Amino acid sequence: MDRTTEIRLIKAELELKARGETQYHESTQTHSTERYISAQWFAREQQQIFRGQPLAIGSAKEVPNPGDYLALDWLDGVSLLMVRGEDNQVRVFANACRHRNARLVANGESGCKKKFICPYHAWTYGTEGNLAGAPDFERGFSGLDKEKLGLIEFPSRVIGGIVFVHMDREQQVPEDLLAEEMLSGMRYLDIENQRVYKRRSYVIKANWKILLEGGIEAYHFNVAHKHTLAPFFLGNLSTWESWGGLYMRMILPKKPMLEAPNLPEAQWDMRKMANIIYTLSPTVLLLAQPDNISLIRMVPLSAGETRIEEVLLVDGPQDGGAEWSADELKVHETNHNLVNKILMEDWVLGETIQANMQSGVVNEIHFGRFESALTWLHDEYERAMEINPTMIARQA
Repeated sequence: MDRTTEIRLIKAELELKARGETQYHESTQTHSTERYISAQWFAREQQQIFRGQPLAIGSAKEVPNPGDYLALDWLDGVSLLMVRGEDNQVRVFANACRHRNARLVANGESGCKKKFICPYHAWTYGTEGNLAGAPDFERGFSGLDKEKLGLIEFPSRVIGGIVFVHMDREQQVPEDLLAEEMLSGMRYLDIENQRVYKRRSYVIKANWKILLEGGIEAYHFNVAHKHTLAPFFLGNLSTWESWGGLYMRMILPKKPMLEAPNLPEAQWDMRKMANIIYTLSPTVLLLAQPDNISLIRMVPLSAGETRIEEVLLVDGPQDGGAEWSADELKVHETNHNLVNKILMEDWVLGETIQANMQSGVVNEIHFGRFESALTWLHDEYERAMEINPTMIARQA
């Protein structure tokens, strides 16, 4: 987001507020609940969306130094191992020994290693995935080529500080995957210079789309978040833009934005006047607040369950040292817990929505004109799923 865009977006929010409006869709939309509860729909999602296109899996700063790694419990039960090699390149491997397929490290584990040693038979791998050694290999595995037994690597690329992976190993992650405006947004947020404060992981009994929808509309703020978000935001007001695929930027203005007309434009600061949300494919959502960024990883486990991982990204210590001060740690911990509290307000509702859908008591949902980002989401979803109204009617 360059300065011209920042000013343009703030002016757009102020104009909508003055008219008592928000960004509207041309009409109300209705969808069948089948897309949230059907195993057949979920299987098609796996094929068309989660295996059929590059996915964001996290920030490159989750593995900031050579040897740093993070094991992710990913889609279809696949365990991924994100590693920064000694050559400083981030790679994504299957977290599986090539001998008998034991996991090298536990899901959720992170740290720094010079080598990954299988806990079963001590086959050993370098940080670039090569098989560095195996006990009695020459005597016990004659006929096998050690050079061909490195860790299975998935195509990946770091773009704007975000790690993208393609689960189809015959494909690649295009260098131009993100539009320039999205890349500009990553630079604006300074993603490449953030540090991980903490992670939190748990499973929510709701479809991934229900959880994503709650993050890209403000209609519910005054009700669902009346004690947390509502006192600080401008109610049902938001704007969004997309540049193709399931990638978008949303602006959620806060009350300090109302002071902008009384300030010179040189003092307008979007980070202080609004929360900024970026959706990066269906698996990662970035929530930018004034002094931190929440990276929310969504891993669909089934039609009715989603693993959530919250990662709080913050600036390094203000004194330039290696450790945050006690005061800085207190602020980070407060923010980490506050984000979780707000998310849980949505997630609890999401679980009730899922339960009602699965009960069969309701069979459709409706998106209002001011929930226009939800209509965008489902338009792009249907395009990615390669479905048309006839197919929707038949499956519903």
